[in-house]
Amino acid sequence: MIKDYEKLGLKVGLEFHQRLDTHKLFCKCSSDMIEEGEAFELRRKLRPVVGEMGEVDPAALLESMKDRTFVYHGFKNSSCLVEADESPPEEINREALDIALEIALLLNCDVVDEVHVMRKTVIDGSNTSGFQRTMMIGEKGRIETSQGRVEITGVFLEEEAAGVIGERGKEKEYRLDRLGIPLVEISTGVMKANPDQVQKTALALGTLLRITGKVKRGLGTIRQDVNVSIKEGARVEIKGVQDIRLLKTIIEKEVQRQLRLVELRREFEKRRIRKLKPKVIDFTDYFKNTESKLILKGMKEGKKVSGIILPNFKGLLGFNLTPERRFGTELAGVVKVLGVKGIIHSDEDLSKYKIAEQVKKIRKDCKMKEKDALVLVIIEEEKAGKVFEQLVERINRVLEGVPEETRKALPDGNTEFMRSLAGAHRMYPETDVPPVLITKQRIEKIRKQLPERPEKLLERFISLGLSKELANKMILSKKLRFFQKALETKANPVLIATVLEDRLTELRREGVKVEAVKEEDLLSMFKAVVEEKLSKEAIPEVIRLLAEGENFENVLKKFEKIPEEELLKKAKELLEKLKETEESKKFKVLMGLMMKEFRGKADGRIIAKVVREVLK
Repeated sequence: MIKDYEKLGLKVGLEFHQRLDTHKLFCKCSSDMIEEGEAFELRRKLRPVVGEMGEVDPAALLESMKDRTFVYHGFKNSSCLVEADESPPEEINREALDIALEIALLLNCDVVDEVHVMRKTVIDGSNTSGFQRTMMIGEKGRIETSQGRVEITGVFLEEEAAGVIGERGKEKEYRLDRLGIPLVEISTGVMKANPDQVQKTALALGTLLRITGKVKRGLGTIRQDVNVSIKEGARVEIKGVQDIRLLKTIIEKEVQRQLRLVELRREFEKRRIRKLKPKVIDFTDYFKNTESKLILKGMKEGKKVSGIILPNFKGLLGFNLTPERRFGTELAGVVKVLGVKGIIHSDEDLSKYKIAEQVKKIRKDCKMKEKDALVLVIIEEEKAGKVFEQLVERINRVLEGVPEETRKALPDGNTEFMRSLAGAHRMYPETDVPPVLITKQRIEKIRKQLPERPEKLLERFISLGLSKELANKMILSKKLRFFQKALETKANPVLIATVLEDRLTELRREGVKVEAVKEEDLLSMFKAVVEEKLSKEAIPEVIRLLAEGENFENVLKKFEKIPEEELLKKAKELLEKLKETEESKKFKVLMGLMMKEFRGKADGRIIAKVVREVLK
């Protein structure tokens, strides 16, 4: 485990993305993403164009090399002509804009006087128009964390991309129900911190967003992109970290990967390997009688077995970058983005492909030296040149050092190549949406309604009697706002929090449809406990009946508290029947009989008090 991150010169920057709980950003479509049965389907091809600086963005250029057709599936309530790019966008969702302004103020940002919508070039198919709309809301902010102050360079409001369904050949499919959902992006300044501190900063940002009560919850509604670099490495952008708890591992593995790439470059220098320009060779004839199912399948599909010889490369393709991934895995990731499933190289165990003999003959016929390596790709003949061009370019970039690039986060904490870093000049003004003036009156109105900050909430909830664990759970809960409203009933705060966070969860696991219970009925229930009309022991059964659709007043009658005089009378009756019971056991037995008789209709402490009285 690496510990001295300061010595390594670790620098990390976060881009925090959070969907907002409101309708779409540039139309009135729903953002719930729960529809089944598509309403329409359309197909598009996208191509890169020269930007305002006279250059083609490298990320867009790589995407165009994939030669894909994009298929989009639209749905009745969550997709319209705006998502299909067949109609201009409507005016900005004012509710989403106010939420973004609230977040910017919570992050102590300088809010812009006027919001301008910009277009950002994106041609990976995730947007039907070939660009994403984004707008700056605030800058020069900060957040105080347990790790110290973290600078916030910008808060942006933008539209979410379409959701990937899958790929079939050259077609990539998307759902349009996700496209256009309002998304807040928060960019931090450079953090010279260890991975654990960065993860805690991300958790602090997530908590701050949750207390607004205006952001979506659940898998996929929040994600982080993280920029990582070390002194001898380069800036690498890692996209799509959905689980904040994985952030620390991803940073650690990226640091390890960059350190190993630095070592690999030194090995290149030691072997005096210079910039490569290998010739692509068609090796298909060597595999006519192969037993390899992988190669046979490819040849039946009309593909060739093409390859390149890498002089003095033996052992380098198998060079470990992380415990789970080799340099050969990196190269496979590069060609994978062009639609190629992977590569076969001579540092692998070739017997698993059943091609050891064929490779031996290739080495002999091509007069390869012992230290030379071979890379094979099963591919269409017309694609071979383009694929190997990318593969060799990748090797040559490693000869110079750690490549700057964008990578995708994987579930095990590793990453894989996505594309080169996007260029700085891919933004241009939106022509269909006018700027929005942000008045001082609007800002002051939002400022007056800002929620308490997490640290203040924690302090207040603990002062109300909640344990630190329960207080933290409540702060992160979807029911935070309702909890604060329920406190107005004067019910015990610990009781309210326990019911909302524990009892409802337990009942849901038992199959009770707790989501059907109305908030006003829960408030009435807490009031009834305060007014001593309802025993707190009855709460689970009350919720069960409410979930089944029963009226609260009728439910209350079933569990109306029994007067103490009646409890005393019943306890005396039951005691008469316990004459033969040993004195030492009478309390336990009588208590059990009374609880069975009055469970949910009287507090356990009152029943215990009555039992003790009659036993005297």
